[in-house]
Amino acid sequence: MKSIAAFFSGALLCLGAALVALPAGAEEAAARAPAGTTLLGNSLNWRGDVDRAIEVSLRHRSVRVNVLAGRSLRRQHQDSRVEGFLPARPVTVRLENVEGPGTVEIVEQPTEANNYTALVRITNNEPSRTEFRFALRW
Repeated sequence: MKSIAAFFSGALLCLGAALVALPAGAEEAAARAPAGTTLLGNSLNWRGDVDRAIEVSLRHRSVRVNVLAGRSLRRQHQDSRVEGFLPARPVTVRLENVEGPGTVEIVEQPTEANNYTALVRITNNEPSRTEFRFALRW
């Protein structure tokens, strides 16, 4: 009889410890990613050789380049990497780690009116093709 009582008390002790540990883990997970917020790591990292002026657009995970002035931008002269995706809802994007001898600016934030597309304009102040880099984060 004592061995059965010891077994049940040990089982209850293990079960109680497991139940106490579960909410703490859930609270830690909730603290890392609160509901309704964007997760860290959502970004576009872009690099390219720009002659005069271009626009880089991002919609969901699709990156497109439109040459406004100067020579065309060849695929071997550009590289982009999207981590995550730009959601189909209003978010604020921001530029970080901008490099290049001209201006890099956000000309459109993602909205319903532009089909949730972010638009970045790059203008080169140098007389020849020059490398630019930026990160777009949301």
